[in-house]
Amino acid sequence: MTELAFLSPGAARAHDGLAPRQASPLARALAGSSGIRDLSLLGKIELRGVDPPALVEAIRITPDRALLLCEPERCAELLETLPGFAVDMTGAFAGIELEDEALMRRLTDLDLSRLPAAGKVAGVPAIVASPGGGRFRVFFPQELGHSVVETVRDLQQGLA
Repeated sequence: MTELAFLSPGAARAHDGLAPRQASPLARALAGSSGIRDLSLLGKIELRGVDPPALVEAIRITPDRALLLCEPERCAELLETLPGFAVDMTGAFAGIELEDEALMRRLTDLDLSRLPAAGKVAGVPAIVASPGGGRFRVFFPQELGHSVVETVRDLQQGLA
């Protein structure tokens, strides 16, 4: 295998009467929730070895790695035109956005004044960023999404 196309929803094609459709891995876990925004369907590309282009939102993970956020329709174009090593992580990462600093402080030991950062949130590895306005974006492996959302919702109830 020379690429990770199975992680890229943009590479999915209709076959034998079946057509791909986008669905968030967090849809069931987030049903009826408030104060949590689902970011799972955002396009997510990990870029290594070069500075991210200014025309997309980038979350710096390390000096040589960044997570680029974009509309899912742009992933294929970006993968073809980006310099460096780029992998579509849209299918691998789920994401949420919260607007509650007290809740974030209960979810993680990360220093919220020094974001973006990688660390544990709700006990799972995550990438955390703050786009401003007291909001926090958390990206984590999609297979752990139900556990993360369940923990967030439990802590929300405790703070209410």
